[in-house]
Amino acid sequence: SVPATRDLIERSFGARCFDHTGMTELGPTGVSCAARDGVHLIESEFVFEVRDDAGTVHSLPETGTISGELVATNLGRWGSPLIRYRTGDRVEVTRASCECGSPFAKMLGGIRGRVDDMFTVRGVNLYPSQVEDLVRRHAVIGEFSIEVRSVRGMEEVTILCECQGDDGEAAVAQLANDLRLALGARIECRQVAAGSLPRSDLKSRRLRRV
Repeated sequence: SVPATRDLIERSFGARCFDHTGMTELGPTGVSCAARDGVHLIESEFVFEVRDDAGTVHSLPETGTISGELVATNLGRWGSPLIRYRTGDRVEVTRASCECGSPFAKMLGGIRGRVDDMFTVRGVNLYPSQVEDLVRRHAVIGEFSIEVRSVRGMEEVTILCECQGDDGEAAVAQLANDLRLALGARIECRQVAAGSLPRSDLKSRRLRRV
């Protein structure tokens, strides 16, 4: 999950939040633990691998970490087995020991983003989840959208923010500075009228290519 979004939910409901990953095609694939620094893959039900940016599929290493797209083969669905199913989730996986005692590999930080949601700002590869983590640190910013345009072969990015109260402009300006410092990218951030951004009834789609 996005850390700042998780923290907001916990403050609002007075409850601890845990991540649970899965897909309709595969079923549950992972769950977080008390360490709260990642999501353990359910290796009793799946064989997990990682596909790198060159398209090569690798087994999970015994030491160190591996990054790329999570690939899963389910072991328990006799009626609909999936072999090396590409999940579309960008992850970093390790087998380093966890304080919770689980023997299962862990996705550090959970799912980092969707492979098809990556956008590039002046050579810096970014994901909507990275932007959301910074947006949620500003209480006055509510709904937001990331607009990506292709201009002369380069991606131009604008973050549109709906704000509450009178501090919207200051919050949006601070967000632009936060993005520059945390992600190394200069991104235009602009306040828009409340209710003007599109909503989704199901999964939020923050990235819009226009």
